[in-house]
Order: sequence, then structure tokens, then C-alpha cells
Amino acid sequence: MSVDDAVIREVASETVRTWPDLARGTRTARPKAWGALAGHGVAALRARLGRQLTDAERRALWTALWREAERAP
Repeated sequence: MSVDDAVIREVASETVRTWPDLARGTRTARPKAWGALAGHGVAALRARLGRQLTDAERRALWTALWREAERAP
């Protein structure tokens, strides 16, 4: 079962809004910022779905998070 892309984009956007310091750190290549942001995103999507993510869902979320983090505030 795969989650809708809109849900992934929504969770990515919410994660970046909740953790703007990590998004900024991702844009500026601050060590560990991307990993922490990705971890928060995965935890948020997992909580929303009530289950573990598939590899494809996790990768789609990482892509959406990266795009959101790269946007200027």
C-alpha cells in the first residue's frame, strides 16, 4: 500500500514549518541537519499512517522534504 503524494507533500511541508532551523541547516549543509529533518519527517508520516513506511514512501518523503527545505523562507 502506498500513500498519496499529496499526503507526503503535506507532511514534508509541515515538518519544514515545524523545524525551520533544520531546514535552514539543510540548505546551508550544516552537519547532521538533513538527517535530523528527515528523521522528524519519517516519524511524522509514520504517526499519521499508523504504520511503518515502505522504502518507496520513505524515499518519496525524503525527496519532498529536500524540495521544501531548499525553498527560500
